[in-house]
Amino acid sequence: MNYTKRRNTGFTLVELMIVIAIIGLIAVVSIPGYTRFRQSWKLNGETQQFASALRTARGTAVMKNIDVVFTFDIDHDTYSYFEDTNRNGSLDNNEYMSSTYELSPGIEIAAHTFSSAILTFGSKGNTRQSGSITIRNSYNNTKRIRVFGGTGNINVE
Repeated sequence: MNYTKRRNTGFTLVELMIVIAIIGLIAVVSIPGYTRFRQSWKLNGETQQFASALRTARGTAVMKNIDVVFTFDIDHDTYSYFEDTNRNGSLDNNEYMSSTYELSPGIEIAAHTFSSAILTFGSKGNTRQSGSITIRNSYNNTKRIRVFGGTGNINVE
């Protein structure tokens, strides 16, 4: 009797199907966690960008010795600022206006504690209003940007 030895040089179809099923199960279990992480990451990024725009408006007021008016729209989740060189509180033809920034989908301005959605930074970087702006993602997680009246300091919480 002549027996030949058979070499195992690969995987069987059953083994491949089991590995593919395990990878699929891991993917199904991990996707919701990844989505939640991604939304949290977007919330942090958008909040930092919003605070950065506030700080830029404040810095511009100090650097150019003018008033800078920062506005945000809670209905459209947008914000912008303009250089109020004549200090009349409204945008005139010869005054610079920043781009209008829009929050990413799934991120929104949830609330604010200011008397209006307009902040004016004076030439010393100060503002008369104190308050906060709350940014929220689709999982109802929130971040808050606080503006301190008098000093105009901006803090992300």
